[in-house]
Amino acid sequence: MFTYVLEMVCIVAFAFSGVLVESNRGKDIVSILLLGWVTALGGGTLRDIIINTEQVFWIRDPTYFWVALISACVGFFLITEIRKSKIEKMVILFDTIGVSLFSVLVTAKLYSEGYAAYVAIVMGMVTAVFGGVLRDILAHRSNMFNNTELYATPVILGSSLYIVISNLGVLDYIASIISMTFIVVVRLFVVIKKIRYPAFFILK
Repeated sequence: MFTYVLEMVCIVAFAFSGVLVESNRGKDIVSILLLGWVTALGGGTLRDIIINTEQVFWIRDPTYFWVALISACVGFFLITEIRKSKIEKMVILFDTIGVSLFSVLVTAKLYSEGYAAYVAIVMGMVTAVFGGVLRDILAHRSNMFNNTELYATPVILGSSLYIVISNLGVLDYIASIISMTFIVVVRLFVVIKKIRYPAFFILK
């Protein structure tokens, strides 16, 4: 039940991050709702397609669908109040929360179900990152495929950290909290310090 609640928090965080991007100004409510929905559910949808689950998660449990849609709708009508803050920081905050929670939750779930560690880590990364990539593409923002920002790297490191810690016998919820905190701290540090990949890791 606790994990389920955390997943819903992820959905809300991602849906809000989809609505709050600055380039959404002037877009109609249907476009905004779709953008928030895609941001929240896109990564998990791709994950379920890749691992060939019987049903995509939001079809199997419609609660995910409605939480994403309602969250995007709430974000749409509260956007005036939210814009009184620095919007880009809000997007980064919600995105970081969603990324950290989703990546570790999915990694932990798949690993406990018997998937290989590399599969669990990759699917955690896909679930956490792909919705944000779709959001940035649809909102005409820079995304991880056209800049050198370390976007997916903290996710991969944090999910890997979970595997290592859990194999050392640490309780699952403690391993999850440590890994999620690691991702949040590293991600925010990267953004604040504007850290990019060094030149020798960039294709010439």
